[in-house]
Amino acid sequence: MRKFALLLVVVLVSLVGFGCQSVSLLERSRTISVQGSGKVSVSPDIASFSITVSELAETTRDAQLKTNEKVGTILAMVRAVGVENKDLATTSLEFYPEYRWKEDEQLLVGQRVRQTIHITVRGIGGTSNILPALIDEIGSVSNISMSSIRFSKEDTTAEFSESRKMAMEKALQKASEYAHAANMKLGNPISVSDYSSTDYQGVSRNTMVKAAGAYMMESMPEADVPTGELDITSTVSVVFELL
Repeated sequence: MRKFALLLVVVLVSLVGFGCQSVSLLERSRTISVQGSGKVSVSPDIASFSITVSELAETTRDAQLKTNEKVGTILAMVRAVGVENKDLATTSLEFYPEYRWKEDEQLLVGQRVRQTIHITVRGIGGTSNILPALIDEIGSVSNISMSSIRFSKEDTTAEFSESRKMAMEKALQKASEYAHAANMKLGNPISVSDYSSTDYQGVSRNTMVKAAGAYMMESMPEADVPTGELDITSTVSVVFELL
């Protein structure tokens, strides 16, 4: 009998403990997960693009000399406007024979050398005309191609801070509205996850290609190079307690 009573007490204590644990789990499950986004638009102050020089000659040496001459001219132009060596990089250098077909026969045309340089130009923001002037200058060199133009901003620290603040405020507002609709009170945030990105909103690639072709016209006015805007976006996912 005593053993039975002791067993009953143990069972009751276990049930009470399980009940308390269930209540604790239930309380912890009373949460709400929301997302908020903040976006800040800024004007870029950096432009980067690639210039490719391609020359054909009878020998690789001659083709290389012609390529080196044009590359040297372009580098002198960009250095003249303040572009530093750290912002100049050769991204591709190719040597290869070039052929053409004539009546099912492959004929050697010559040796081609192709070099691509990536250029970063800083300080293009505000009223600066450094980029249009530089592109006009580079456009005076024949038989070159310009591609892959991109715009960015040197320092986006303040903009990211502002976008994160906006994202958190929107998440808090959304969670408060849901809690009020459920006749509950909003508690403290339990966890916060952050996702940030920079999106460029600018002119299309086709527009840039057409514009690059127009630079060869000697009578054209100064190049007009729209830079668009950068969207600094932050998204937060927040889990709040519900009371």
